[in-house]
Amino acid sequence: MNRAKIMRWTGLIGSTIVLLILSTFAWAWRQVENALPPLDGELQLPGLTAPVSLHRDAQGTITIAASTEIDANRALGFAHAQDRFFQMDLLRRRAGGALSELFGEVALRSDKAVVIHRFRTLAQQVIAQESPQRQALIEAYAAGVNAGLASLPSKPWEYALLRSEPEPWVPEDSILVLYSMVLDLQDSTGTYEKTLSDLRDFMGPTAVDFFNPLVGPNDSALDGSQAELPPPPPPHVVNLRTAQPTNPFLLSVLAPEKLTLGSNAFVHVANQRATLAGDPHLALRVPLIWYRARLEWNPPNQSHHHVTGASLPGVPGIIIGSNGHIAWSFTNANVDIGDLVAVDSNPLASEFLYLHDHESYEFETHTDTIVVKGEDPVSVETTWTRFGPIVGKSLSGKSLAYRWTFHDAAAINLDTLDFNTARTVDEALAIAARNGIPPQNLFVSDTHGDAAWTVTGQLPLRRGFDGRFPVSWSFGDRSWAGFQPASDRPVVRATANQLLWSGNQRQIGGGALKRLGDAGYDDPERAAQIERGLQHLAPNADPVAALHSIQVDHRADWAHRWRDLLVTTLDRTPDSGPRAPFLEIVRQWDGVADAKSVGYRLVRDWHRQLTTLTLQPIFAEIIAHDANFSYSRLRYEAALWALHRDEPINLLAAEHENWDALRLAAVDRVIAKLKDERTPLSRATWGNANRLAFEHPLAGSLPGFIADFLNFPAIPQSGDSRMPHVARPRHGASLRFVVSPGQESTGIYHQPGGASGNPLSPFYRAGHEDWARAKPSPFLPGAPLHTLTLQP
Repeated sequence: MNRAKIMRWTGLIGSTIVLLILSTFAWAWRQVENALPPLDGELQLPGLTAPVSLHRDAQGTITIAASTEIDANRALGFAHAQDRFFQMDLLRRRAGGALSELFGEVALRSDKAVVIHRFRTLAQQVIAQESPQRQALIEAYAAGVNAGLASLPSKPWEYALLRSEPEPWVPEDSILVLYSMVLDLQDSTGTYEKTLSDLRDFMGPTAVDFFNPLVGPNDSALDGSQAELPPPPPPHVVNLRTAQPTNPFLLSVLAPEKLTLGSNAFVHVANQRATLAGDPHLALRVPLIWYRARLEWNPPNQSHHHVTGASLPGVPGIIIGSNGHIAWSFTNANVDIGDLVAVDSNPLASEFLYLHDHESYEFETHTDTIVVKGEDPVSVETTWTRFGPIVGKSLSGKSLAYRWTFHDAAAINLDTLDFNTARTVDEALAIAARNGIPPQNLFVSDTHGDAAWTVTGQLPLRRGFDGRFPVSWSFGDRSWAGFQPASDRPVVRATANQLLWSGNQRQIGGGALKRLGDAGYDDPERAAQIERGLQHLAPNADPVAALHSIQVDHRADWAHRWRDLLVTTLDRTPDSGPRAPFLEIVRQWDGVADAKSVGYRLVRDWHRQLTTLTLQPIFAEIIAHDANFSYSRLRYEAALWALHRDEPINLLAAEHENWDALRLAAVDRVIAKLKDERTPLSRATWGNANRLAFEHPLAGSLPGFIADFLNFPAIPQSGDSRMPHVARPRHGASLRFVVSPGQESTGIYHQPGGASGNPLSPFYRAGHEDWARAKPSPFLPGAPLHTLTLQP
């Protein structure tokens, strides 16, 4: 074949490929465009008692004007489905162990981990136990979802890409969405308790108290409770100077990031005005977890109602917000609602029988089937006891079952909806005591200037043990006696001398702490910085602006003492090599976790390397025995500081001559890592290491230019996880709001994405820039830009 023919064929093939790419892109564009919802005009929504208006402002925030609460929630379901049905579907599938049906084998691991909880069956039981009025509301919401889905000109674009069809919404799907939040916020297999148990079994209870103090020296509890840190393990317990050298592979693995899924919430009370600030910290993904909305209803001859804030697609009502009488928000409480039970087998038939309350019972085998797209169904077998499923083994080889509140249908309900119409703090506290959600710190304020904190969610009433470590329930002296009564619920009210705040720390001590237990409270640094911010507010400051400034405070108070230790260590060992510029940058650092800061990144990276070199040799024996052991959930910061302050020789790894040598080795590791990445010290900014990774779940399977279209910009971020402005690549403030109930017009609200899950919608990225720049925007929706009327 001559050159001319080769060129012609090459051109023809190239043109064909380009044409195919363009045709595919055009087809995909049409699928996405055709799935845009109608925003104006009139549509039918059967079941309404009167017409309902859906107003959307310039950012897509919806205001629903209805005659009854049920009508308002029917219309909310309609709007949720129009804008976010695919997200809702993923949430119900995740809790139901049905992601593989949509995505195939890639989701099988997730489904296997979840299906053992049998949440679909529990969700049906939850619906059945609700009142007739509540059942009517959730059925109306589900009908609204299906009508909203049917109103789309074409099915949501994600299903066209996945070659699947969306399935109708049923009432128990809303409960599955709540169970999906349970999985996000709670420990579903007892891993934290297992970590404490392993630590105790290898090093004794004093090691647990040192490396994970329940009450520590710098705690920021509402009642001011603190305690001195106990001494570290002595040489006869741990002596690294005589131990085998630490496995180099273990030291090559950086200490895990300490990320606590949680939130900030705090209250300012002055001049009979109680202002509430909330910013829930969750995984950041497209589309956003929350759906901003305002619901209004005005029943004949009854009071007008309105509530504004964040709804959760898949669930009726407003989850966090303000209704003109109260404002409320949540943070993850980290209280203990699950216990590992050491199962004693009957020695006469250990494979079939176990003991409980002096009686023998047969192990039960549950089989669940997972539908896998393009593959044969997969069966998952789990062994159950009267306590719960078998989830692992102790170091001695004894089976461990998991007793968890969320294996009881009574632990979930829809009483959160009652916050939408509550009028006082006292009403909200009564709702909190019966509410069934993942246990949360509730912060609530009202128009009378009252405010309070309590814990909401159902809590186990333990008998004969405290729940901190696994114990046997074989002899009838240890058990759960149902849920704790409302009278046991701790409450702290705001007064002239009592501030209220949360950064997922331990909130309270004494007898209340014993009842609440511990499921992994966060270190106190973030909460303490919030507390100081509240204490230093100017008496006449605008409370909304002042509380917002605390929300976005990215001063790195936690790192100051570490920077001083680093500088002191480097000053003791002058160096003309790469440590010299390192020292100069650290010495000049301004104490802020700014995106442009090199100093903060170097101090932070050094602290993480320091944690690795200090703690991993100490825990090496446990890790070798149990690869799942992770100390990232331990509150080890106070212990780490004590080790470097007091320098106990028995806890210094043998490869280091002294503690200065360990600290310098951590410096050298930071420098070497940056060199490997070809990043000069002067350009190693925190923002380059802390870029936002706000991505769509389907982006990874699409060409780069399409993925970039779906994902949000990878902007450098200020802030970090140990300060009020929590900002990590995939984790951060899922919304921020500050409001005084009854004065919503002066409040602020922003979230990192808009109402729509369709990338061609103008509401897909709406509000993202305000969130990224921490720019205050109004709490209330703006003037209507679109109006859709739903007729009965």
